[in-house]
Amino acid sequence: MKSTRNLVFLAFVLAAIASCGGLTAGGAEPTAPPPATPEDAGKQAPSAGIDSSIERAIAYFESAANKTDGSFGVTLQDKEGEKYVGDVGVTGLVVAAIAKSPFAEREASKEYFQKAVKYLADNVQPNGAITNAGAGLENYRTSIAIMALEAADAKKYADIIKKAQGFVKSLQFSGKDNAAYEGGIGYGGSFVRPDLSNTQMAVEALRESGVDASDETIQKTIKFLQRCQNLTNTNDYDQTQTDIIPVNDGGVRYSPYESKAVVNAPEGKKIFLSYGSMTYAFLKSMIYAGVDRNDPRVRAAFHWITVNYDLDRNPGFTTEANKNAGKQGLYYYYHTMSKALLIFGSHVLKTPDGKLHNWGIELSQKLISLQDKDGSWANNYEERWYEGNPQLVTAYSIAVLNNCRQELANQDEYLKNTPGKIAETEKQIEDLKSKIEKGEIAKAEGEPKLAELQQTVASLKDGLEELQKSRETAPGQTNNAKE
Repeated sequence: MKSTRNLVFLAFVLAAIASCGGLTAGGAEPTAPPPATPEDAGKQAPSAGIDSSIERAIAYFESAANKTDGSFGVTLQDKEGEKYVGDVGVTGLVVAAIAKSPFAEREASKEYFQKAVKYLADNVQPNGAITNAGAGLENYRTSIAIMALEAADAKKYADIIKKAQGFVKSLQFSGKDNAAYEGGIGYGGSFVRPDLSNTQMAVEALRESGVDASDETIQKTIKFLQRCQNLTNTNDYDQTQTDIIPVNDGGVRYSPYESKAVVNAPEGKKIFLSYGSMTYAFLKSMIYAGVDRNDPRVRAAFHWITVNYDLDRNPGFTTEANKNAGKQGLYYYYHTMSKALLIFGSHVLKTPDGKLHNWGIELSQKLISLQDKDGSWANNYEERWYEGNPQLVTAYSIAVLNNCRQELANQDEYLKNTPGKIAETEKQIEDLKSKIEKGEIAKAEGEPKLAELQQTVASLKDGLEELQKSRETAPGQTNNAKE
């Protein structure tokens, strides 16, 4: 028999947070573009269809909100039949997604949205957690609620957010009892071990609600993060374990002592495989923790991402026994991917076959093509981790589109400003050459600076050319819901 305790299985999916691009433009009615033809590819605005898709999803939520308490949640089956259970995690994902959407100002005045926010505030616990009492998953639900309240009205809910931050920080493991736990954060409650999914959730919640990267809790997570990475030079945990066969591909797994994609080898040994959602979670968390983008750990993870770029499945999950395994947690994967790439700042991914992928365009169009006629989304391939629940998956999808929307705005700024930066740097090069020739600057001092400036120009030109090409070859835009 299923009961409300079945919500424990939301643990993985609730790790996708709904804090996205930070756009708060209000109320304008978007005009849906006509369906694109192949020859139109690259001619229409790259963001075509995103706003319309988001608006239809928001309309779905307005009609789906629980009329009693304003919550969103999950329908469970027990011996008495179906039973709706409101959930802080799902409600928080919905609130944050809408509050970060281009329709935030308009929706904030509506009763359904205000009731959903109140539902979150009504579930504050004495210890600072924001969660359904007795339901478990305190870290997930609290972290999601922090970001939702921050997005909805940070000033009004400042005290609640501050106490919730303290609760999340209190869940961090010291590693005294188990070195593999050091710096990690877990579910809270009766669950007594950390994992990357919980840790990345907590890090993002803290950072998105104003905690600095230098904060002690966030800095302590770095050791746990690197022990989740399949990189032998920096993963000191693997080197001490006789039952682990190390992998050295730069990708990332669920925890130092577990992967959701594992190979059982002879003599009781295990191979913990890397997979997409955790690799993006790692990348995102390292950037939030202030680790430099050129750090070897970050570069190795990004290399794995370019090698395994995939919008059809969560790479690393598919097995011979289950060809659809890669569809499990697919929308969680989309969201983690979009936020990680957004804050990493790479507009274009170049895969080993030489193709340029404008992820903001490609991912947004993928999502739009999967949207149902009623404005919702659901994982019709694999319902594991409650991805058969349209309320959960639609919240993920709005968040993804918000991230893609912000990414495309960032690309517009890059295209606008980079030619000027190139011209300015080239002028600095000419000025420096002149000073070296005149003897105003010694060669030993000037030539290294000159080489650095020339490398900057080359990088800017390469980035500009790749972005322009990726837009020219991007898939045609469409706003058609799937049949």
